[in-house]
Amino acid sequence: MIISFASSKGGVGKSTCCAAIAAKLGQDGDRVLVLDLDLNQTVARWGRKSKLERVTVEAVAPEAFTSVFRAKTASENFDHVLIDLAGTREATLLKAMARSDLVIIPAQASEPDLREALVIIDDIADVIEAGATKLDYRLLLTKLFPLPTRVTAFAHQEIKRHKIRRLNTGLVERAAYREMFLTGKAPTEAAPNGKAAQEVAELVDEIRQIVETDSRQGGRAA
Repeated sequence: MIISFASSKGGVGKSTCCAAIAAKLGQDGDRVLVLDLDLNQTVARWGRKSKLERVTVEAVAPEAFTSVFRAKTASENFDHVLIDLAGTREATLLKAMARSDLVIIPAQASEPDLREALVIIDDIADVIEAGATKLDYRLLLTKLFPLPTRVTAFAHQEIKRHKIRRLNTGLVERAAYREMFLTGKAPTEAAPNGKAAQEVAELVDEIRQIVETDSRQGGRAA
């Protein structure tokens, strides 16, 4: 499966989600290619520390995305390609989306993040209208407080009001997600029985189910 991680706003945990999911897929025995198009190259730096043999991470300049994507997917046998997009709206965003099975839009439970998520969802609609009929998306709530808050309740109300498709699994603000960039070990490696590892495992299971369901139906689930 091909998954893009998109946000037009920084600080939402986009690269963290990408790296954590890539690690879990690799631990599951799949071969994973991660293309890091973010100017900060957060995932690429993590990749240089990671010891996961089945996960390959490459930093790619946005203008080189198409040629690198074609070369890598044609010459190497990867089970999954994950694309960490730049935290801005530019042409590569649309190119990556058009090649994806699923776009994950990380967002905190806040009005600014949800507003920016709607911008990305509009872009996805344009890509689908242009012919990428297999493309699907999900909002992923990140950096959640462990206990419900009024802000979280507001976010769920807005998600429902705008009929935004979201992942049932959310990522709570935990030290394990920050530490992975220091140690190179994702939560599912560092503490396999920890709460962060459980969240990531549930998230990967949900993602697999969405992509498999869409594939069987020949397009986005209703």
